[in-house]
Amino acid sequence: MFYSTDTAMMENLKEEKDLKSFDPDWYIQNLLASDEAAFNMRCDVEILHRFFNEHNVSGKRLLDVGTGPTIHTLITAYNHVDEIYLSDYLPQNLQYLEKWLEGEINQPTKLIDYVMSLEKRTMTARQRETEIRSKVKGILPVDVTKSKPLGDTYNDTQFDIIISSYCIETAVFTVEEYGKCLENVASLLKKGGYLILFVCLNGDNYQIGEYKYRALSITREELQSTMRQVGFDIVAAEEVAESEYDAKYLGFDSCYYMLARK
Repeated sequence: MFYSTDTAMMENLKEEKDLKSFDPDWYIQNLLASDEAAFNMRCDVEILHRFFNEHNVSGKRLLDVGTGPTIHTLITAYNHVDEIYLSDYLPQNLQYLEKWLEGEINQPTKLIDYVMSLEKRTMTARQRETEIRSKVKGILPVDVTKSKPLGDTYNDTQFDIIISSYCIETAVFTVEEYGKCLENVASLLKKGGYLILFVCLNGDNYQIGEYKYRALSITREELQSTMRQVGFDIVAAEEVAESEYDAKYLGFDSCYYMLARK
């Protein structure tokens, strides 16, 4: 298993279960903003770029489940939809996203610039952010453990595309619970709609700031089986070993990227 390069440091972190100390600023600075972090995250945005463009993924309405304080999953996605809805469980992440939507906060530019190089676009990162903001129609509280993840207000809203990046495995601790959460999320997706899922495999902890959080340890085979049981057809999938940079903060073997259709 691929654990932190400083195991003693990870062991000395405070352990917290309810995520109340999750720090959006730490997340942005350490996992997105620096040269090293942005280079490390290229894999995520490259695979999203391929999923959307090679498999003609498009639709009217997109929901990002567990957005966190970052919009990197949307840099490519916004080209392929008319409306975007962001969601998160944590009030501090929702507040961060609201500030971003109002233009009080800008996202780090390196990943945005990289995606535009893949698209061979010449616009600035700030211009791309402005275009993404124009399609954001809601920032919503979400709880994937609930049968109505978005509550009653959006219970009848159906989405063409749902993206969930490293989210569900942080909310549960058994594969059975994971499957139930997938069912809850799938209830928001139209028949024939696409689910794009990023999952950390074979590990059970990660660091944000001074805290260590627990997560579900799930294998590729368990994930694939669960997806099929919930009613998804797997269209494309890629597995990438955790990098040395990832291993500073994450206790997992690999990242698994999946495009599935309901």
